[in-house]
Amino acid sequence: MAIMIPSPIPTKASEGEKKLYQILRDQLDDNFYVWYEPMLNSRRPDFIILGANLGLLVIEVKGWYSNQIRQADTNTFEIVSVKDDVEGVTRQASPLRQANNYLDQLLKELPKYRILQQQQGQYQGKVAFPIGLGVIMPNITRKKAAEINVDRILPEPKVVYRDEFLNWQNLSSENLCDRLRQMFTKADFNFESLTLDQISTIKGVLNPEMVIRDKPAKTTSVRGDFCPLPDDKILITLDSKQENLARKIREGHRIFFGVSGSGKTFLLLARAKLILNNNPEAQVLIVCFNVSLASYLRSVIKNSVAADQQNRIIVENFHEWAKIVTGKSLSPRKGYDYNEDVGQETLKVLAQKQSQKWDAILVDEAHTFLPIWFRCCVQALKDPENGDLMIVADGSQSLYKRDNFTWKAVGINAQGHTISKQFDLDKNYRNTQEILSAAWTMLNHSAPEDKVSETDDITFPIVLPSQAQRSGTRPQVYVTGSSLTQEQVVTEQIQELLNSGDYQPEDIAVIYRDKNQMNLFQQCLTKANVSFYWVSEDRKSKRNYSQSRPGVRLISSLSSLGLEFKAVFIIWMENFALCSDSSDGSILARRQLYVSMTRAQELLKLFICQENALIRELKNDGKFDFIFL
Repeated sequence: MAIMIPSPIPTKASEGEKKLYQILRDQLDDNFYVWYEPMLNSRRPDFIILGANLGLLVIEVKGWYSNQIRQADTNTFEIVSVKDDVEGVTRQASPLRQANNYLDQLLKELPKYRILQQQQGQYQGKVAFPIGLGVIMPNITRKKAAEINVDRILPEPKVVYRDEFLNWQNLSSENLCDRLRQMFTKADFNFESLTLDQISTIKGVLNPEMVIRDKPAKTTSVRGDFCPLPDDKILITLDSKQENLARKIREGHRIFFGVSGSGKTFLLLARAKLILNNNPEAQVLIVCFNVSLASYLRSVIKNSVAADQQNRIIVENFHEWAKIVTGKSLSPRKGYDYNEDVGQETLKVLAQKQSQKWDAILVDEAHTFLPIWFRCCVQALKDPENGDLMIVADGSQSLYKRDNFTWKAVGINAQGHTISKQFDLDKNYRNTQEILSAAWTMLNHSAPEDKVSETDDITFPIVLPSQAQRSGTRPQVYVTGSSLTQEQVVTEQIQELLNSGDYQPEDIAVIYRDKNQMNLFQQCLTKANVSFYWVSEDRKSKRNYSQSRPGVRLISSLSSLGLEFKAVFIIWMENFALCSDSSDGSILARRQLYVSMTRAQELLKLFICQENALIRELKNDGKFDFIFL
């Protein structure tokens, strides 16, 4: 069964489109992607089909009847239609011309990525796989087309008429693929099967709003001999389930609960891009708690959102947004909750009509918010009751003590609009199975009142992770005997990763809970010529953080929330010693450690200079390899 996007097909689709959708879904296998009405530079072809062994095919479906075609040539069709007993004639582009216009756009964009180019020969630099077009005429037979002289304008085999189309549902997958190949100008185009990196990049070109990031190409990104250049990139996109969910989200208040690494943030960013695509005048606010996360999101948007849209999407952490709204910075008052004060003052200004209002507000890492902050978000919408408010959260990453509340109490209509397990937000795409399993032990040892739950009446339920999508090496715990030895060992291991050629400095993060020893550690890195960026040094360094900022990241466990790295070193584990008791502080410490561990995509190493109750607990869990130095 082919991967269909969206799933299911919208009810507004024509009968012919619905029939083709069903045939492609049922007759093609799961190596095929099929998009219905994807957006290509403000244009929407009816279907695009992508197959590793087929290539890329654009298909237009025209539900005209023969008696509706008054006049036709290779460029334009005059179509008669009747509405309210009044006959009208419209001039429409020829279906083949329309599909060819889409094709021309793709042929401009696809070769921008060298992994999609032919690497040698007379066609070097051209697209390395077949790319073609076809037309389906579900209501006109081949005979009728000949009678009205349309068959010469819409010739077979690029065009499929009704009598053939009705038989497609009886074709085998192989025979249907053969028929689709006949639509290509060169049906005998010889090419190597597309790799996963090539398919991901093609998907990113087709759907730029679904792009998560780019990454350097590898020798395996193209079959055969391929030597990547420093600027060669691969586009990484949401997977098909995440993309389908992003396209299904509708206006109104929507709340998404999902595990760490399930793609909640990327889902939020995709939603923001779709809003901008669908409404050229929309103003979108993305708000979160962490300064470093806001900076990271701004850098992602800069690299993945069209330049003419970037001024319509603003990203701020809550306190900076509050400063913009109120026009001032509030100072803490003795005996008062500073965060509550900021919320109250912001809400007061937002109640005034002259304050800026937004078409959509998207809240990332919402479990870090105070109740009154959500009231501010609702009040900041142009339409508070029905406006586009998207909230993503994970109760297992609640790093701060917050008062309990209900969604209704803060003005959010959450009933029936919460989404979690049914859309695979319980699946972890970031971590390996080994890293996720080890990290989850931090929460399983929590106090009884902090145990995992999926109860609907909990404001921030903890979604149990069902599985990670990849496997890898087990996390390692290094017991070093002294702090200085610990810092030296971490530095040496970072050097080894950088020398391997598999990691760039930006792929590596050193996460800590207490920065008291940071100066000595930085001296070790400097002496070893390891470039670094201290993300959590101060507010300015957090605000200047970006994807492209060079250097190994030095970041606190609190500031790491929402971020991810290929390799993570958690240093000075003795500062998480509270994890071994059952106090409120222990619960928050465990969550901090869980968040820190789940930042790692591939490699996780933990360092401690002495044995304690926490280390004994980790030993008993059996999820780590221990190295004593």
